[in-house]
Amino acid sequence: MIRSRRRTLGSVLLAAATLLACHSQPPVIEPRDGRQAPAAAITSAAPAKSPRERLIDLGRTDNRVQEHLRHLCLDIGPRLTGSTRLQTACEWTREEFASFGLRASLEKWGEFPVGFDRGPWSGGMVVPEKIDFEFNTMAWTPGTDGARRGAALAFPVSEEELAALEDELAGAWLVRPPSAELKNEAGEVVFAKPKQPSNDLVKKVQARMLEKGALGEVRGARGDLLVTDGNHRIEWNDLPKLVQIRVRRDQHDQLWWRMQKGEAVELEFDIDNRFFQGPVAQYNVVADLPGKSKPDEFVIVSGHLDSWDGAQGTLDNGTGCATTLEAARLLVEAEAEPERTIRFILWTGEEQGLFGSEDYVKQHAAELPRISAVFVHDEGTNPLTGLGAPAAMLPALQTVCEPLLGLDPAFPFELAEVDGLSTFVGSDNDSFVQAGVPGFFWRQKGRSDYEHHHHTQYDTFNAAIPEYQEHSALVVALTAYGVANLPELLDRTNMRAPEPRRMGVQLEGTKITEVLDESRAKQSGVQVGDVILAIDGEETKVQGAITNAIRSGGPKKVIRFKRGEETLELTFDWSDDPDEPRRQKQAKEREEREAARKAASEAKKATEKTEAPR
Repeated sequence: MIRSRRRTLGSVLLAAATLLACHSQPPVIEPRDGRQAPAAAITSAAPAKSPRERLIDLGRTDNRVQEHLRHLCLDIGPRLTGSTRLQTACEWTREEFASFGLRASLEKWGEFPVGFDRGPWSGGMVVPEKIDFEFNTMAWTPGTDGARRGAALAFPVSEEELAALEDELAGAWLVRPPSAELKNEAGEVVFAKPKQPSNDLVKKVQARMLEKGALGEVRGARGDLLVTDGNHRIEWNDLPKLVQIRVRRDQHDQLWWRMQKGEAVELEFDIDNRFFQGPVAQYNVVADLPGKSKPDEFVIVSGHLDSWDGAQGTLDNGTGCATTLEAARLLVEAEAEPERTIRFILWTGEEQGLFGSEDYVKQHAAELPRISAVFVHDEGTNPLTGLGAPAAMLPALQTVCEPLLGLDPAFPFELAEVDGLSTFVGSDNDSFVQAGVPGFFWRQKGRSDYEHHHHTQYDTFNAAIPEYQEHSALVVALTAYGVANLPELLDRTNMRAPEPRRMGVQLEGTKITEVLDESRAKQSGVQVGDVILAIDGEETKVQGAITNAIRSGGPKKVIRFKRGEETLELTFDWSDDPDEPRRQKQAKEREEREAARKAASEAKKATEKTEAPR
């Protein structure tokens, strides 16, 4: 249902003109002191404002970005890819774009074989005392089908313990041991780090739990943040069956301590998770403000509409969708007529792998050379305060961003030169940069701690900061309008950042399973079956550590690995790579940004501590 809206500026002017035409004498305007205004006062019209000036006026006086965000996050709620709520959000945003006067549609990018909807969840300890737990479950995992109460049993860590529990599994909750020791406020050890079950034993225990009718397993989170994730790659005839609950760490530690003391603990959980049979079609929402003279050239403004469903999907990425919607409305209300088409897109499937934007790039391959720029707002509610651009684009973008420099002294804007646009940001701009299209990820700076909300239980509507959102919506509108009116498309010379260093191997954990031809690994004599032990003296136990070590630091890497019973060392040297100077520059910029982010976070914590009530 479309909300009623105030008349557009155009309709107001039309009404005023009609009213004037119906009177032979100009209407009387009453001045503030009650005297009759002279006729001359109404015959000298003020100079007409430019579209840019009208945009700024509207953005400051009639900004509705929070209305869009409120409806998305509170009325619709979290929007997991493949869920009923996401489809509702797609249809609602399409109608919103259409109500602004834009051509709007849903573009299908794929299907999920199984849909998943999440309802309310609650639960915790009921014996020996009632304590409500803060917990979550992963997406695409089963619920309890009503409240389920049962004894809490320690998850077995040996075959012998499993055998001893066989007759007690039915109707019980199995509690995983914590991953670390627990200390009290005095620093005394409450319990030592518990022994952990092996991966093989975990699989055996879980299979036995399902056979015997256990209610599910309860494990602890790494800390206070409950991060929601999930595996969408499931089939209707092979749905996961085991209920798996993750409890806030401090509550899980206390639960374990009670059990270790021998208390008889009972837990009860009521979790409304529901699968539904697909295929479930998935769509991007696309809306066009047609260009006046170059309708077949494009500027894309976007955010991703899907979210994880452990909270309300506000900062990731309701905020970016709301600024996209409001930028569209402001441009229409300001009667802006861009030279190029401004296309507004709300992507879906972003959280599962940039599915919506990657498919868009494939479906719209013919138009990619005619896309001047793609802008993605996907890092929460902090105001949009900058863009990084390669040298060839700077002159044009300096013209575009000139109105942003003095837009609001509270939010200074900076256009910075970078050594190329990256394909490893982790959002939908990556899909375009990979395809050779300028994809920009807005820089943001403010008091919001994005990592505290990102994918956690704290990603709720009240985390959005209204004045930040209003400013950002106006920044998006002004930038899109400016790029759409440039004489030429943005210059793509040296557009892409250098590719990260690669050894040229495929890994399974730390074991090399393939050595690519003509790679550095091949040239250095690395063989299939080698196991990487350390890089530059730092032990590497997981695949991600290897990737990070290769990509960070200087161009020379000393790699220690095991071949059979022999331990060897090789030195990889990227000094002769022409991209290496650009990599070093980029790495330094990343370090500076991360240091600035950490400093801001520490300053915020210090301020909160100082201002805390005593």
